[in-house]
Amino acid sequence: MPEKITISVADDALDRIDEVVAALEAGGLNVEQVLRPLGVITGSVEDTQRVQALGAVTGVASVEPQRTVQLPPPDADVQ
Repeated sequence: MPEKITISVADDALDRIDEVVAALEAGGLNVEQVLRPLGVITGSVEDTQRVQALGAVTGVASVEPQRTVQLPPPDADVQ
């Protein structure tokens, strides 16, 4: 199962974000979104061992797993 990750682009690489995206894709990232104004890239990797290597790409500030939060339906009893 692919692991979804969020990547923060370093401030000094924001003007080269397309180059960062290309390098991440070459490193195995399946890019889902590029949020240019925020300097954030979201995507997934099939091989979870590649996550650490993606953090070493020039222009990457951090790589974090995406987290999912699910709330109960509005009519559910409070526990």
